[in-house]
Amino acid sequence: MKKPKRTTAAWIGGAVCVAAACAVLLLGDRGAKAVPASAYADVAAPLEAGAELKALPDATDGVPGMILAAESDRLSLYYDMETTEIAVKDKRQGDVWYSNPPERESDAKASGFEKELLSSQLSVSFRDSVGTLETYTNFAQSISSKQFKAEAIPGGLRVVYTIGDTSLGVDALPRLITKARLEEKVLSKLDSSSAKYVEKRYYPTEADPELLERLDAQVSKPLVLSKMTEAFEKAGYTPDDLAADNAAAGIEGGAASTKPNFTVPLEYRLDGGSLRATVPMGRVEEGAGYQIRSLDVLPFFGAAGSGEQGYMLVPDGSGSLIHLGNGKVKEEQYVQRIYGMDPNDNSWRRGQVSQSARMPVFGLKAGNAAWLATIEQGDALASVAADISGKKNSYNFVHSRFHVRGEDVLELYTGNKVQEIQLLNDRLHRGDLTVRYSFLDHDAASYSGMAAEYRSQLQASGVLQPLQEQGSLPFYLDILGAVDKRKSFLGVPYRSLVTMTTFEQAGSIAEQLKQLGASRVLMRYEGWSSGGAEHGSPDSLRAAGGLGGERGLKALRQQLESQGGLLFPDTAFQRIYRDDGGFKPSADAARFVTREQAELYPYNRALSRMDMTLGSFYLLSPTKLPSYVDAFLAGFKRQDAASGVALRDLGDVLASDYREGRVVQREAAKTIVERELGKISGSVGRTLLVGGNAYAWKDADHLVDVPTGSSGFVLTDEEVPFYQMVVHGSIPYAGQAWNLADEQDMRKQLLRSLELGAAPRFYLSHEPSSKLKFTSFDARFSSESGLWLKEAAALYLEADKALAPVQNDVIAEHVRHPGGVVEVRYAKGTTFLINYSDQPQTVNGRTLAPESYWIGGKAS
Repeated sequence: MKKPKRTTAAWIGGAVCVAAACAVLLLGDRGAKAVPASAYADVAAPLEAGAELKALPDATDGVPGMILAAESDRLSLYYDMETTEIAVKDKRQGDVWYSNPPERESDAKASGFEKELLSSQLSVSFRDSVGTLETYTNFAQSISSKQFKAEAIPGGLRVVYTIGDTSLGVDALPRLITKARLEEKVLSKLDSSSAKYVEKRYYPTEADPELLERLDAQVSKPLVLSKMTEAFEKAGYTPDDLAADNAAAGIEGGAASTKPNFTVPLEYRLDGGSLRATVPMGRVEEGAGYQIRSLDVLPFFGAAGSGEQGYMLVPDGSGSLIHLGNGKVKEEQYVQRIYGMDPNDNSWRRGQVSQSARMPVFGLKAGNAAWLATIEQGDALASVAADISGKKNSYNFVHSRFHVRGEDVLELYTGNKVQEIQLLNDRLHRGDLTVRYSFLDHDAASYSGMAAEYRSQLQASGVLQPLQEQGSLPFYLDILGAVDKRKSFLGVPYRSLVTMTTFEQAGSIAEQLKQLGASRVLMRYEGWSSGGAEHGSPDSLRAAGGLGGERGLKALRQQLESQGGLLFPDTAFQRIYRDDGGFKPSADAARFVTREQAELYPYNRALSRMDMTLGSFYLLSPTKLPSYVDAFLAGFKRQDAASGVALRDLGDVLASDYREGRVVQREAAKTIVERELGKISGSVGRTLLVGGNAYAWKDADHLVDVPTGSSGFVLTDEEVPFYQMVVHGSIPYAGQAWNLADEQDMRKQLLRSLELGAAPRFYLSHEPSSKLKFTSFDARFSSESGLWLKEAAALYLEADKALAPVQNDVIAEHVRHPGGVVEVRYAKGTTFLINYSDQPQTVNGRTLAPESYWIGGKAS
């Protein structure tokens, strides 16, 4: 009897163990703790109560055909009661900026459809239930049919547009109605001819001869439908009557239009010297079966005619100018997403640009006047679009476009054919979309003035603060520690770490630089942990033993700090390169619109696509970021082995998550990232950010990989250092590593550094670059430190002598002179003249030798 008992006990024990193991697996698969929905859900702001819109007393000549709707100390806001267009008048200079070109009807270049666009303040792009894309303008589908309502709000006005066809069509007539009701409500109130016409379009049902059914085969014809609806309206048949008849017949729900229609409010408010235009998405309504994809807001605000002189500013890279009417009528329109494309895209082949748009700004200068637009809300969902006159109309224009839903492509394979289906996520963004338009005095009507205006806005909001650093210029040095390399044993592939630089070797490189005169080394150490440069989840990173361990990392930090430098171990939070047990892809990875896990591959420039042979990485769901940051900080502070932290992607990448039941769009993801950046900055003391998107500036102590040029879109004409003019004097920065840049003429690199006010930066390793072959780091084609140290130090010393005295100053003006000479003027009086050409050039009475520079003026 004992043996069966022991067997039963063993079975019970085994079952308990299995159950426990299953429980562990199930609980473990839940991954990191997600932040509650309140941390990322869009919250619709309360809508201010509107009042009757009345003309205000106007002591000026005003704007013909418009009423004065609001006024501030500097601006007057005018409104056209018929066309809903607005105009803003600058009281200082008398300049008037219109939402729509006032002479558009006389544009010989524009077709009828183009004139509808020129007359619109909104364009709505949407898809129907089968994915067909269509665009409605608020002029053609709202204003022309008087489907709008204007009302006064504090400081401005609101116009609520009903865009589309709201008519019920055949459903404006009851599908089923009794003979008695038809006689009572309709036939008895019509003349005999009209009554007979209506009566013939209803036929007794088989089940009940007293119940009449609408003959849709006839009534659906446009002419018949028009006569029928006219007759019912004449008889006084009301929507309440229709609802009662539908209810009596058992038809659920009220009648609604099956045609695309949308309700979109647009608000204008004066705020000092600015106009704020807002679309409160929480009050946007969509017709059944139709989903809004994107909104173009004020597409022709401040548009410049074909005869005007000036340019448009677009945020490509460091900043680009499109000269008005530049004649490039065969080139594509400029369109670029703010903060780069959303990486949460499962398309294998994607268009790439060399620079990202890191600032939510755009502007236009025409003649002696200019304006700057800053996207204040919804910037992570926005694109900037611009085009020149002479294509489809006679106007140069630049504006914002907001992508209010996630979109992706689903590929269906049928035999040898591939069918692409465009998918939109169900969740519509519900936060406000706001663009601020600031108007510049004639003396400030330039891209330099625009940069000063944007900088002033950021200083007023506390994003930028004056830099207090003294002494030498930073020498930004990236060190590559350990990297993954795929190897094989007996045909079985495995991942192995290749050591490129140990902590001791990194200290030796810093010591050699010190001996050469470059002592203030700010070292970003990539691949410092046991996972290498492409590490797993950041919650458990530890200094790699093969590089020297925690003791070696701490010794390196102490060495750098003793010579005036800093150590920044590099960490990726949003890209997870391996599942090391702490990261659960099924629970922690973001999801595509198609619901697949967001697993991506490095981009191969030679193939113009993502390349599976280079490994893969997951995008972390933004909802899991706080949990990973908390765990990372706890371990990072315990090690006490660094001066701060280098953040590889928090200032560079912004990804959405379309997991069902936990959708996080890019705007919400930006909010989460901003909070975590603040947490990291407050905890580790110093941060070095890669990329430097504008939302990250507030918590950045140093920036690297800032844009130093543009993507070179054919439509653009000139690149300008707008980015640098905004942040110089507030955040120290550097661009791409000089030894890895496309431009390998170090003299030109130095001149460019002086123009941009950027510190030198190099990317080095102790081992030769040949060891990186067949890894995802093979683009680091020239990193061996022994080849660069002497030249790098000499270049740094020359840059330090020139730029250290102005590192706390702001760039007040940037001027491009003929012959390849650039002039940079600082606010305190220092001026740089830089000659890029291979010939002597004379500017302002001073002759510069080829590829040389001059520094003058008197700093206050």
